[in-house]
Amino acid sequence: MKEDVINLKFLNSMNFKSKIFIILLSSLLLTNCKEEMKNCVSQSTDTNVKLYNDLTDQLIPYFFREDYLGEKRYFDSLRVHDDDLYIEEKTKAHNEIFNHPEKFCNLYIDSTKNKNTDFATGSKYFITGHPEAHINSIKIRKEFLKEFSSNTDIIKKLSTRSTIKANQFNLCTAKVLDLAEYDKHTNECEIGVVYFSEIVFDTSKKRALVFVDHLIKKDYYGRNAVFKLKLHDNYWEIEDVMLLSTS
Repeated sequence: MKEDVINLKFLNSMNFKSKIFIILLSSLLLTNCKEEMKNCVSQSTDTNVKLYNDLTDQLIPYFFREDYLGEKRYFDSLRVHDDDLYIEEKTKAHNEIFNHPEKFCNLYIDSTKNKNTDFATGSKYFITGHPEAHINSIKIRKEFLKEFSSNTDIIKKLSTRSTIKANQFNLCTAKVLDLAEYDKHTNECEIGVVYFSEIVFDTSKKRALVFVDHLIKKDYYGRNAVFKLKLHDNYWEIEDVMLLSTS
């Protein structure tokens, strides 16, 4: 990941949970673990559906905390704050549940609550509290947006909620349900509630931007970010990320 995304002073000022999120994303973008986390490459022929599936496959281990691992989510490294051991333990636990639906926790998709995303409308999770904080921060990231300079709909698309539904997901580490089913599964392990913006493509259709908002539970706290993806070997890989709000 680029220097403007991760630096040592920034990491040292963060709490352990936030630091682990950044370290995991860094390992996704730059390094290989001794045992690599398995990827679930979507076979959908619909470009948008495939992108949301490939993105969510990476969001689950790198953005949605450890809850998706169920009983496997408690690591020795969380007690001793050992970053390298954490990545090793999480990778092993991830691969143990991969393609084992009986071990999956529930991820809820909120695609119908309203038409807008928090990217433009503002929310109680904004760090600054300013209703346009996200838009302004995106505009100054010229490097982040350089492949999208000819796209005049960036703000509009990132501000508009995707209508993708739970039955359009086919993941290897989670069961996806519509938010309307939330109260029927209160005794089951969960990964939280997520929604996506519409997709912004560059002219080549090989890079894309998506705004993602995730709550660890319904009506609870969470974080949101804009993810930059690149199509590589038939898989939409996270290339960069701009974390906008966390709580």
